[in-house]
Amino acid sequence: MSEEKAPPIEEKAPAAGEETPPVAEETPPIKVELNGGRGGRRRLVTALAATVVLVVLAGIVYRALRRDPDPPQALCPGLTTTHGDGFALTPHGTVNGPECVGWLIDDDYRFGSTDTEVNDVLTRIVQENIRVRDDPAARPYVRIGLLMPMTATQGSALAAAEIRNSLQGAYAAQVQANTDGPTALGDARPWFQLVLINEATDQSGWRTAVDALVPLTGGAHPLVAVTGLGISIPATAEAGKRLGELRIPSIGSVVTADDMTAGDWMFKVSPSNRQYAAALDGYLDSLDTRKPVTGFLVWDRNPDNYVATLRTALIGEFGVDYNLDQHNQGFNGSKPPHDGTPQLFTPIVRDICAVDPDIIFYSGRDRDLRAFVEALGHRGQCQRKVRPILLATGATGLTITERQIDTAQVGILDAASTDLAGWRRNVAGTPAEYAAFAKQFAGLGFPDKSLDSGYAIMQRDAVVAAIWATRRDIAAKTAANGGRADADRLTETTNGADVRNALFSSANDTVPAASGRFYFREKPGNDLWPLGRPVPVIRFGKAATALPAPALLPSAF
Repeated sequence: MSEEKAPPIEEKAPAAGEETPPVAEETPPIKVELNGGRGGRRRLVTALAATVVLVVLAGIVYRALRRDPDPPQALCPGLTTTHGDGFALTPHGTVNGPECVGWLIDDDYRFGSTDTEVNDVLTRIVQENIRVRDDPAARPYVRIGLLMPMTATQGSALAAAEIRNSLQGAYAAQVQANTDGPTALGDARPWFQLVLINEATDQSGWRTAVDALVPLTGGAHPLVAVTGLGISIPATAEAGKRLGELRIPSIGSVVTADDMTAGDWMFKVSPSNRQYAAALDGYLDSLDTRKPVTGFLVWDRNPDNYVATLRTALIGEFGVDYNLDQHNQGFNGSKPPHDGTPQLFTPIVRDICAVDPDIIFYSGRDRDLRAFVEALGHRGQCQRKVRPILLATGATGLTITERQIDTAQVGILDAASTDLAGWRRNVAGTPAEYAAFAKQFAGLGFPDKSLDSGYAIMQRDAVVAAIWATRRDIAAKTAANGGRADADRLTETTNGADVRNALFSSANDTVPAASGRFYFREKPGNDLWPLGRPVPVIRFGKAATALPAPALLPSAF
């Protein structure tokens, strides 16, 4: 490794108004005797050393007197400044290395992302923000935030595909809203900019990113809501709580853990884990004589809000009937942090062989499901004939293939927020808005496979909820002004508090979500989980598809 040479030091004259830096006392001329021998050279070295000491001391005194009370921040890679009219960014250290957190609106910066597909959508959102800003008709517009990790690394909160799909869904909602004339999202005013807010790959930069939003809450184009929020980890609930303190409603797109609550300001568009467990229970009860009799619970023991609350929900629904207090075993999931080697499923499979259950309840993340199913494929070592087994869980989009499921002689029942495969076939209960959304999504040039994870449609619906509530609030103010004198008229603008209030409605006035219409009830409260939306139970693998098709159950609490 080569050493870098220090750049030469340039002397600069003091700027106008600055003090002249102190100068070291003049050193008397050094008399050098060329024939002085060793003694002369020693006197020369000593004199030079004294001069160097005086110069260094002078420099230290000058820096102490002229120290900048606000030293410049380190810059994000590729930027000459961290703050401007359309962005506010801050370097932030994470377990994955330094990242750049904060927000941007009309500056085409990618937060350090190197994923070309992610960067393409980021650019398209910024270009739409600029189009809204520079609209010749000067239409009124407000802002909706998208808070999430914008970059991905190994073991990060969101994978690159999930980030890309989330951005695609948010952009689709923005484009649909920013059109002339009324749409399913309401009257064509106001238009919307999307504020892209990066909270770091592990979501550890949420506070820096959220606190930087304060200047955006006022002015002619206020930030009226924040969507996204990442996944079900403590940082998500903490971000929602802080946003509520700033009087900004938050709308989680894919969070499902029942403890993802933050007072009365944090809404969710995905069903909760309790709602997933209730849907699975309803389906299993419908099987009558084919209903499983024996069960086994496999659960991720790591500190993870999603898996912990799913385990609680599954025990609450099935614990007594299937004796899950005796028939269960934990494992270490692969999502950091994990206390122990992840994905050690062989001992669990041995226990499953001993119990020989009809159904396994799985409380873990999708990233570990494939390894578990593959381990179940080796249960032929149990010295008995292997029979098909059901596995029940709740997840937003499974990545395991039908072939892997069938090879392991497993059938999966997944309570989910979406059923993209079924909705593409227009099965009974397909949401009324899904087909129009899918057509628009394809028209934007996004591949149909981008819908498979569920992230695109759920993030689209979170942004749509904010758009719908914003326009609902302004429409109510316009209607109230109909019979008022000018002096008594309401200002037909909006803010975060008004949008939060407009999110509350009823079963007769629902958000036009592509994953199924829903509404939020203020009293009695249910921690702001969606009401009325469908909760599909999806069957994967031959052992599951041989069972009757489930009814599309609406969330009931």
